[in-house]
Formats: sequence, structure tokens, C-alpha cells
Amino acid sequence: MVKRLITLLGTIALVCPALGGQSSIQSSDLIIPEGTEIQLTLRDPLSSKLSEVGDEVLATVRRDVVVNGRTLLPQGTEVVGRVTLARPARRPLKGGMLHLTFERVRMEGGEQRLSAVIKSASDFTRDEKVKADSEGTLKGGAGGGQVLENLTTAAAIGGIGATIIILASADRNSIGGLGGVGISRGGAVAGASVLGASVITGIFLTKGKEVRLDEGAIIRLKLERPLAIE
Repeated sequence: MVKRLITLLGTIALVCPALGGQSSIQSSDLIIPEGTEIQLTLRDPLSSKLSEVGDEVLATVRRDVVVNGRTLLPQGTEVVGRVTLARPARRPLKGGMLHLTFERVRMEGGEQRLSAVIKSASDFTRDEKVKADSEGTLKGGAGGGQVLENLTTAAAIGGIGATIIILASADRNSIGGLGGVGISRGGAVAGASVLGASVITGIFLTKGKEVRLDEGAIIRLKLERPLAIE
């Protein structure tokens, strides 16, 4: 009887570690490793000008997240976050800033905590891609198109002012005249100064771009910590 008991205990001792190892392997298969990229589809529009800190942000997983041949985050899984920074564009040339923090993944068995940083956002309705800095903040940039438009307008206005000054300084005795009428050196300098000042003013009056993301925009996340799926 004693021998049978010892044999039974020995068998249990051999089987239990094997079962424990098998359980451990299965658990590791349910972990999405750090550094994995997850693509999300935004469900509501966002803007550095109109969104407010604390606003809830909803998105869904755009593509299945597969680890070792197993789908751990299926397409359509809901991911919940919030706006943690919304700063409108400013002058001169300061683009808007928008920071989103995605914190939870809604699974069938409940919610899982998420730690991830945004890499970029792509808005196909605007044909724009907004890159994020190392902390995941989306930035609007300088707005080159608006800068060019403002510079053109400022240069045109400045050119009118410069022309008036130059014509007012017309001097028959100055050098470089046409038809006996020249431009005084002082008038030329003053005209150039007005033109240059108008261009500089155009730059300083130009705002940067806002960060705008329409519904359906693609958000690319990178996991900062492993995500365990239960």
C-alpha cells in the first residue's frame, strides 16, 4: 500500500510540472509583445482647434493583430482613449498640437489596460499624414500653402507702397533715370524697406496648420508594454 502511494505521488510530481509548462506556453501565446504596431480607425472627427482635453476618443482595430499565427485582436475591436492635449495653431507659423492617449481595449470578457504611443495619423479624405513626436503628440506644422499665399499678398501690397514712395522720390538729377527722370537713392532704399517689411509682416501674420482628423482617419499605435489578452 505504501509503495503504491509513493508511486502515485511520484507520478503526480512528474505530471504537474509538465502541465504547468504547458499552461505557461499557452499564456505566453496570449500576449501581444511590446513594440507591436496596431492600426486603428477613428470613429469621430478630432481637431487641435475644436477638441477639448478630456474628450473621449473611440476607435476600432483596423486589421487583425496576429501573434504566432493566432489572432489576438480581431478587426473591429473597440479601443477607448481621450484627448490629453489640444492646442490651436498660433502666429507666427506655430502649428496646432493634438495628443491622444488610448488607454483601454474592450474585449468580450471585459476591458484590458493599454499602454501605447501614437506614431502617426493618416487622413485620406484630406490626403494628409501627420507625424507624431517621440511622446506621441501630433503636430500641424507651418502650413506652407498659407505662408506662400500671405507672402504673395503682402508682397503685392508692399509693392504698391514701395512704388508710391519711389515715384514720389523721382528726381531728374538722380542717377539711373529713364527719360531724364531718375530715382533718388533715399527713395530706392525707402521703397525696398517697405517691400521687405511687408513680406516680414506677412510671415508673422501667418498661423500654422491645425491638426484635423476626420472620421475614418487611420491611427498607428506602438505598444509601450506587452498587452495580455484574457
